Amino acid sequence: MLRKVDKVLEEFPSDGCSILMTQLDIDSLDKWYRKQLKKKSKDFRKNAEKTYKSVGRTLKDVEDLSKDLLKDATEDESEETATRFARKIRELVDDFDVKQEITYESTENMQSEIQQFINDLWGAGARWIKRMDKKHKSTIKVLDNLMKDLSRDMKIIGKLLYEYSWVKDLERIASRIGTLRDMTYSREIFEERIRQVRLKIDQARKEYFDTKAKYTDFVEKSNVGDLLNLDDEADRIATLLRMKLNTLKKPVKKFLQHDHGVRISPAGSKALIDYFEDPYEAIVEEPDGQPGLIEGLEALRKAVETDAFPLKDRLGRRAIEEAESIKDGELFELQEQAKEIERKRTEFADSDVYAKDAKMKAEVEEARKNLEYHQNDLLRIKDDIERELEKMEEYKSRIEKELLKLFSAKVTIEYGETLEPLLEECSVEPVSGEAV
Repeated sequence: MLRKVDKVLEEFPSDGCSILMTQLDIDSLDKWYRKQLKKKSKDFRKNAEKTYKSVGRTLKDVEDLSKDLLKDATEDESEETATRFARKIRELVDDFDVKQEITYESTENMQSEIQQFINDLWGAGARWIKRMDKKHKSTIKVLDNLMKDLSRDMKIIGKLLYEYSWVKDLERIASRIGTLRDMTYSREIFEERIRQVRLKIDQARKEYFDTKAKYTDFVEKSNVGDLLNLDDEADRIATLLRMKLNTLKKPVKKFLQHDHGVRISPAGSKALIDYFEDPYEAIVEEPDGQPGLIEGLEALRKAVETDAFPLKDRLGRRAIEEAESIKDGELFELQEQAKEIERKRTEFADSDVYAKDAKMKAEVEEARKNLEYHQNDLLRIKDDIERELEKMEEYKSRIEKELLKLFSAKVTIEYGETLEPLLEECSVEPVSGEAV
């Protein structure tokens, strides 16, 4: 995956300084960085090592002291207390990790560990020292001096950390290099994810087209086609009704909202409400000739003519004209067609065509959604890859800037071809959104 790049070192003067020019792949970058870090932090590590050794010697003395306590123990109650204290000291010394690689972070941890060691030791001492025999008084005094030695070492470490605080910035680059390396090695993970999802997509696509083919065959060989035609006709008539009643929509709404003083029967009032909620259902339910609608529109006409409620003249005139047209039979033919459609639907109602059609439609839609779901999974992987590429570029740029700032080295990181080819493998064919 990684393209090996030969390191090219050039030096040129820049404000009296020489800047190291180099091109590195990820593995070479890590080796180069650790070598530079070792050089740059040499004095810090040298000084820290002295303190580490001092802490180690003190801990050895503390351990020896605990051995002496155990050696002098008897069966007296006070000596049992001394034994417990000695064992606690041994336990604390054993838990103290002083043999570790010297870094700024480990030195920070060393400072905290010393403080915790002192606190834990005197915490145990507060419980047992007062109950120990007076013959151990000198031992406790030695222990106190050893704790003071540790406290001095802790202060020395604090000063060292303050003086070399810039080393922490140097060491932080290591984790960023590690993160960048992990990103360049993520291709196999993405390839496996893509492979798994593509298997699911292939299976889902096969199920979708098989289900769709079965439904198409069912439509061609049964009278469900007639049912579909009836549905289309019903939708057409409903659309025409809405268009014809559109002129009356606002006047009827105002008429029903105002106290206009015009008498209207319950049937007329109901018709005005029903026709403007679902005109197709209303005209099917109405007796031939739409008597309820005509009665309601007649009341509307009277209210408009007497200015019984506020309405613009233009809307009022058009409302009266439309009411007259409906009274003269403008909707008679549409009503006949709608009632005929419902009569034919009733004939089909006793057959299993409706149920089978609905079931197969649902199966096709479920297969389509399943295919779309897995395709979206692939698109999400594509988004993840794009984000990973953006992060890689961000980390690469940040590392290069930090190396220039902290090491005066102009480094170009080369990680070759990584995830870009996988983006093409994440392309998907759109699923047909046509109604089945």
